[in-house]
Amino acid sequence: MKFSIGDTVSFLNTIGQGTVKGYTNDLVIVEDENGFDDHYPEHELVIRNYFKVEGVELKDQNIQTTRTSLPRQASLLEKDLHFNQLVEYPKNYSSHAKLEIQLSHARNFLAQAKRGGNKRVVLIHGVGEGRLKEEIHTLLERMNDLRFYDASYADYGKGATEVEFY
Repeated sequence: MKFSIGDTVSFLNTIGQGTVKGYTNDLVIVEDENGFDDHYPEHELVIRNYFKVEGVELKDQNIQTTRTSLPRQASLLEKDLHFNQLVEYPKNYSSHAKLEIQLSHARNFLAQAKRGGNKRVVLIHGVGEGRLKEEIHTLLERMNDLRFYDASYADYGKGATEVEFY
């Protein structure tokens, strides 16, 4: 048992975090940010405890606290293609219909971003079985005047693709 009840954890294969509620068999019960409980193997979770350092003064502390620079990803336009973010009742669709709707949203988003003059955007497709990512990459390969690659692992894990227009 690597985690204790009450620990905050992040998920390796999905975006988000949750709180450890307990164990059942070999799985960890985690309550996600939306209040839903789910079961995860320990190897798919990372603890999010923050270290507290007391009695250490930061060099140039005033400068660091007054800095107003934005995080790198703040200026990027993002489109979350998780199906439950795109429709009101996600369970009412077949797998094929879901994929077609997600690809349609991706196409529309890319067209609007390019028309709007955006140079870089991020498509958040998640990890899952990889089918959506594969289809998005196929879509992007067929488009002109752009290049694409995996988005920042630190910001999105393995679940996003960054697109640069030129």
